Amino acid sequence: MPKTRASRSLASTLIVLGTTAVLAGGPRLLTPEWVPDGPPYRKKGPANPAVVIAEFSDFQCPACSAAAPHLKAILELFPDKVGVVFKHRAWDFHPHAVNAGVAAECAGKAGRFWDYHDKLFSTQPAWSVMESTGAAAAYFQKTADEMGLDRAAFAACAKNPATAELVAADIKEAGEKWVNSTPTFIIGGKRFVGSNQLRTLGLNQVENLLKKKS
Repeated sequence: MPKTRASRSLASTLIVLGTTAVLAGGPRLLTPEWVPDGPPYRKKGPANPAVVIAEFSDFQCPACSAAAPHLKAILELFPDKVGVVFKHRAWDFHPHAVNAGVAAECAGKAGRFWDYHDKLFSTQPAWSVMESTGAAAAYFQKTADEMGLDRAAFAACAKNPATAELVAADIKEAGEKWVNSTPTFIIGGKRFVGSNQLRTLGLNQVENLLKKKS
């Protein structure tokens, strides 16, 4: 034991600080690695991918549209090993983003999520500048019609509050994961923001994870 009062005080302080650090770090150490999940129609790739990319995206975000081809390229490089889970991160300042997400959910329930996903991004310059939500909603319905989706079922799905709740749940989760920009890709616990990081650092992360699992 320390012999002087000062040394005893210092020892006590160090013990308290050490204990506090352990308690603070404990939950973080005990928390299992986050495994992204979502409805089956929002997943793409093999049934049991070795690496999963979580994509937090906003359909009205130009940067998200720009990143889509790079994500597609990564999936094509590793078709049997890498999968993606789409997660909504619609921003309040994008007036049509939530409704676009709802429309994509309805297409997903009809088995066409990724086709509708691609269509939303490819036509983004047209619908993103519409002045009213009603005009955008009509555009989303028209897109579904052009894809051959059941008109009544799509319309009913779009009006169902439960569909919007699916989008809201993802937005809440994005906040919990400190997703402050779109697109954000989380790969093996690390995050990559934007198309440039995805196609460089993100691709490196995928390759490194695959090497570890080979």
